[in-house]
Amino acid sequence: MNIVLTTDRLVVRRFEPDDAAALHAYRNDPEVARWQGWSKPWPFEIAEAFAVEHHVFPLFELGDWTQLALAPVSDPSLLIGDIGVRLEAAEPTAEIGFTLARSYWGLGYAGEAVRAVVDHIFELLGLARVVAFTHRDNEAAQRVLERADLRFVALDGDELVYYRRAVWPPATPTR
Repeated sequence: MNIVLTTDRLVVRRFEPDDAAALHAYRNDPEVARWQGWSKPWPFEIAEAFAVEHHVFPLFELGDWTQLALAPVSDPSLLIGDIGVRLEAAEPTAEIGFTLARSYWGLGYAGEAVRAVVDHIFELLGLARVVAFTHRDNEAAQRVLERADLRFVALDGDELVYYRRAVWPPATPTR
């Protein structure tokens, strides 16, 4: 298992091919998918390909999404959600997004994951800022972003824009 980082309660790791069933289940839950941009229903074949691709794709490539699996420390093979990071090609900025299986909502896992990943990519990649977007009616996601020290900065249509800025200039990236 390829672990990227750990928190007190979570393992942030690469996807494993065996994650396809859990991924398929929570991405097809209507409440989970409500604020997300993927098509529903989300076919199992797509979940299988997604899990395999993100098991082998390079991490943190400019312009591409890196999708990382979230699992409890007590059972690192149990997929409970995912977090995505997309690096801007033209500036030292990353966008993040997250999804958590409904049975893990309200337990603080999303905020813990977002904070840990944001801290990690600032340190690893020498970013100037991290941004996130959420629907104006998705109050739970807004609370998660605020707990991770991202601050609301603008309204763009129905999307709220949040960001966190690093100390500038950044330290030399360790990448």
